[in-house]
Amino acid sequence: MSTHHSYPADLSYRKARLGKLKEPVLITGAAGFIGRRLLNRLLDEGVQVIALDIIACPESLAEKERLQWVQGSVAEYADVLAAVQHAKTIFHLAAMVVDWGRAEQHKLVTVTGTGHMFDAAIAAAQNPVCVLASSIVVYGEQIGQGICHEGLAPGQTFGPYSESKQAQEKLAQRYLQQGMDIRIVRPANVYGAGSKPWVEDLCAELKRGVPALVGGGDFNAGLVHVENVVEVLVRTARGQGLAGQIFNAADEEQVTWKRYMTDMAKLCDAPKPASVPRLLANTLALAMERSYRLLSVSARPPLTREALNLVGSKHQIDMSKTRVVLSYKPCINYEKGLAEVAKYISA
Repeated sequence: MSTHHSYPADLSYRKARLGKLKEPVLITGAAGFIGRRLLNRLLDEGVQVIALDIIACPESLAEKERLQWVQGSVAEYADVLAAVQHAKTIFHLAAMVVDWGRAEQHKLVTVTGTGHMFDAAIAAAQNPVCVLASSIVVYGEQIGQGICHEGLAPGQTFGPYSESKQAQEKLAQRYLQQGMDIRIVRPANVYGAGSKPWVEDLCAELKRGVPALVGGGDFNAGLVHVENVVEVLVRTARGQGLAGQIFNAADEEQVTWKRYMTDMAKLCDAPKPASVPRLLANTLALAMERSYRLLSVSARPPLTREALNLVGSKHQIDMSKTRVVLSYKPCINYEKGLAEVAKYISA
């Protein structure tokens, strides 16, 4: 394990015993893309769930007997404390999941919000299992340089999203040292019906004919279906004695960006995706970011260095620890995942 973190390492990748989820289970960011999938799964399994989100409870969930919905923000400690009071397991998903925006807002929601959740858990004296949803962006520029395993130290960041995710994990390290049971999951590029960046926004870009591929895109996209992320999250929470452990969450089907974006273009009746050379993309991303900041434009630039690090890199996300320790097997393969997306787009 890297000396940068104090997380205990399991270098032999011993299989963990999986117990039952301790209830009630709190999900922060429960109305989000991953949160809603996790919420529905737990409710289907009869788990008692507390949901915290800034939006009101959707009508479709209003009559769920084993669901308590708390409308509030992780940026407000009182809201978090109200939700955490009786939680025995916490899935902390609430964060700014965008590759642009003010650094202050990313810090407030992702970092300060996480601190609120940890502080509230300590104040509630329930000693819950806390599963923190991080991201592979903590690997920074290393995503395109080699195999990314959980022991790597954080790499060079490219914007407020990766900076806040690194800060979030660093914060978790401090609370681990106070005796909290925190486990971390780092999802790769999460796709599926309802995904904003990798389905809705991508379709919009493809329809406009904007070059979506970088350097031809004939390299592993590091995709992971949302249901597979949920499976890793649940298994991470159920594992016995996993405090401080980190787990990657990625599909290992070697689907390239070229294949994925070509498939997506067909699904949304868009032109075949065009490509831009990596060197040119680097120059454009940097120029766009500088001009948008100089002009105080709040909208997202057409290309950011954060996005380029993901779309322009060959992903080699090591899943050996997740597979062995959590006895993990993916629930959804690419064909099924794409079929789900197709149904979503045509609805």
